[in-house]
Amino acid sequence: MQLITIEEEKEFRIPRSDIDENLVVSLHRHHKERIDIAFPTLLNDYCYVLRSKGYIGQIPISDDTTLRINPKVPISNIFRMLEYAYHLKSFQFLEGVTNVESLAELFENLVSILAKRVLDRVRKGLYRGYLREQDSLGFQRGRIRVMPSLRAALRGSPRLECEYEEHTADLIDNRILVWTLNQLPRYGLKRDDVRHQVRQAYHALAGAVSVDRVEASDCIHRFYNRLNDDYKPMHGLCRFFLEHCGPTLEIGERHFIPFVLNMPSLFESFVADWLKEHSPKGFYTTPQYQANLDEIGKFFFRIDLVLRDMITDRVLAVMDTKYKRDQKPVEEDIKDIVAYAVRMRTDSGILIYPSTDTQPIDLKVGDVKVRSVVFDISRDPDQGGYAFLNEVEGIISNVESGFSLGVRVFPPRA
Repeated sequence: MQLITIEEEKEFRIPRSDIDENLVVSLHRHHKERIDIAFPTLLNDYCYVLRSKGYIGQIPISDDTTLRINPKVPISNIFRMLEYAYHLKSFQFLEGVTNVESLAELFENLVSILAKRVLDRVRKGLYRGYLREQDSLGFQRGRIRVMPSLRAALRGSPRLECEYEEHTADLIDNRILVWTLNQLPRYGLKRDDVRHQVRQAYHALAGAVSVDRVEASDCIHRFYNRLNDDYKPMHGLCRFFLEHCGPTLEIGERHFIPFVLNMPSLFESFVADWLKEHSPKGFYTTPQYQANLDEIGKFFFRIDLVLRDMITDRVLAVMDTKYKRDQKPVEEDIKDIVAYAVRMRTDSGILIYPSTDTQPIDLKVGDVKVRSVVFDISRDPDQGGYAFLNEVEGIISNVESGFSLGVRVFPPRA
């Protein structure tokens, strides 16, 4: 088994003689949106040059070759980011998961947690609800559908067409769980205990719940109440698995678990959800705000975060997350944030970077003041978050004279 290991955001060179050209062509054909590949030339000493486009994880290239992309930040920090982005905090399982040393370990631990939580919920009883059904019956149940029943009688049928509500566990809440458990074994789980837990959980659900295909988007914007509130983090894990273990990774034998994480997307979701949970008194943020540019919404900006005054609803700043470690912000980033600010009628644009490697900027483009701040994910995410929040407070305090968000400076986490 050949394992090619590279590091996120770093170029990795492979001499042309050290790898089969067909493998590189296959990687380029199937994963060009994830991996940037420069083919051998005199300029690169006749090497293949690989660089991740913001992805980490493990990508099977063939039956016996896998590309592993290691992250630049500690695995424990990635888990903390997942915890916010996928709403996993109520699991309360940090110890043991955050101590893992590889993404594969993290993946299998999360699979194990999902399976155990499903089994625990099955023992307590699955969430049930009423579904409206229509059926042809030999007896009355619920409301008789008069016209269909008359038409059936004219055809000589003695059966009644009825409409009724059935109390069932075959709801989308449970279908999300069973479909995810149905998919997980296909990704080559290595630990025997995890495979056994997944089989147990799947069979516990499959008898009562339809195994119908669901999408990652089905896991979000769901309604929860006191009877199914514990489903929220389970659906968060299901969304994680369905988003990051797509069909394009199903290639060859499973010597390594195939999955990828899109770090720019994770960083964007993490910052938005961290701000949502730690919003200080005085302002609120709207993530993924669609700002229409015409009356019918054919053209629009999708703004990462819009920060508003909670009392007046005035837009104080637009914010754009940039998962980059460049030495300085690029012109394209500045153009984007200025355009967003003009559209939202604010004079403040904030670029958010994940590392102190990026030099801060403070400049004015027309009437728009553009600044950069850092949400340092190489530190404990909460510590990095409070430092980031204090920077934002300083910026907004300058936007409105005398305006204060009342941000508390939190002590470092133990």
